[in-house]
Amino acid sequence: MVSAYDVFYVIATKGKIKTFEIVRALNKTSKEYKTIFNYVMELSKNGFIQRNNNIKVMHDERSERLFHLISFCVGNNINYNLMFKKSMLIFLEKASKKEFFGINDIKTHSQTFNFYTNLLSKYGFLLIVSRKPLKCKLLRHHFLVELLSFFNKKTEFYTPKRQSFIYEIKKELRRYRKNIKIHYNVIEDLEKKEEIKFIYSSLNLEGNPLTLPETQKLISQEIIPEKHRLSSIQEVTNYKKAVDYMIINARKKLKLNLDLILEYHKITMQNINEAGVLRRQNVVIKLNPEFKTADWKEIPLKLNLLLKEYENFKSKDIKEIIKFASYFHNEFQRIHPFIDGNSRTSRLLMLHILRSYNIPILDLPLGYFDLYLGLTKGSKKRDDGSFMYLIEEIILMNLKMINSSF
Repeated sequence: MVSAYDVFYVIATKGKIKTFEIVRALNKTSKEYKTIFNYVMELSKNGFIQRNNNIKVMHDERSERLFHLISFCVGNNINYNLMFKKSMLIFLEKASKKEFFGINDIKTHSQTFNFYTNLLSKYGFLLIVSRKPLKCKLLRHHFLVELLSFFNKKTEFYTPKRQSFIYEIKKELRRYRKNIKIHYNVIEDLEKKEEIKFIYSSLNLEGNPLTLPETQKLISQEIIPEKHRLSSIQEVTNYKKAVDYMIINARKKLKLNLDLILEYHKITMQNINEAGVLRRQNVVIKLNPEFKTADWKEIPLKLNLLLKEYENFKSKDIKEIIKFASYFHNEFQRIHPFIDGNSRTSRLLMLHILRSYNIPILDLPLGYFDLYLGLTKGSKKRDDGSFMYLIEEIILMNLKMINSSF
C-alpha cells in the first residue's frame, strides 16, 4: 500500500513531475490515481512540496531532512513506513531512555513489543540480550537520533556503561556449535549473506557510496550499478576477494604474519599503486588530527612487536581471545602501516583472529557504526577497554542472529 512518504520520495528523486507520472513510477494503476493525488495534496499542505504546472520538492530544511531519512532507509534495506509510524516513534523514544529495558519499561501490547524489537534487531539497531527474562538494548545511532528529532520526540539517549557479555556469548556459542553439526548447509548460506553485509558496512564506514541493495546485487548477481564510479565498484569486488581469502585462512587456522597481512592489503587495495606496501611517509587522519599514527620509520618495528604478541598469545579463554583480538585491531589501526585501507584491513585481521578461534563473527551491524567509529579513528583518546566491550556486544549480536535462524 502506497504512503505519503513513498510519493514524497518519488517526487524528490524524479525532480519536476506530474501526478500521473508518480502513479507510473510507483507501478500503480489508474485506479489509485485519486489516492496518490490526495497524498500530493497532503504533502503540499504540510509544506514538503509545491504544486504549479509540475510538482516538486520544497528546498528547505524540513524537506531535506525527510529526504535524507528516507534515503538512509532505502540504502540500508529499512522499511521507512514502519520506522516512521507513530507507535514506533513512541517505542523508540521510551526505549532510548534506559540502557537495558523490558516490556514493562515500554508499556505496550506484547505483540507490538515483540514485533518492534524483532524488526529493530533485524535492522541492527537493537540487541536482544535475553528472551527470558526479556532484556533489550537500543543502540545509539545518528539515524535514530535524527528520526526522533524530525518527528519532535525527545532524543535523550541513556549514558552507556561498560558491560561484559561473556556469559551470554558462551551460552550462544554452545547453541551455535550444536546447530552447526546439524545445519551446516544453512549456516553456510547464512554466512554468505552476512559476508555481503560486512563488506557493505566495512566499506560504507570508509565512504564507499554503494548502498546495501546495490552491494548485494553486485556480489550475488553480478549486476553493476550504473550511477557509481568504477573505483567504487572495484572496492567492493576487491574486498570480497580479501574477505573470502580471510575466511579460508581462518578456517585452516593459518597464522597471521607480515606476508599474509601485506597480501590481505594488496588484494583489498589493488586499485592503488601502494597496495601491499608499507608507507614511507607520515599521514594524518581526515577530520580527526588527534588520532595519532606511528611515524613511518617506526612501522616495521611496531608491526614486529605486535606480531610477536600475537605469536605469544596462547589462551583459549573466550574473554581473553576477544580482548586480544580487539587490542590487535586497535594497535594495528594506530600503527597505520599503509597509505590507505588501514581500517578495513584492521577489521579483516580482527575477524581472522576471532574466526581462527571458532568465533563466527562476520558482520558489523548498522546500529554499531557510530559507536565503533567513536572508539576507533573517530576517537580523541584510545580506550581499549570500552572497545573490547563493544566487540563483545557485536559478537553476541552475530551469534544471536545466526542461532535465531534455526
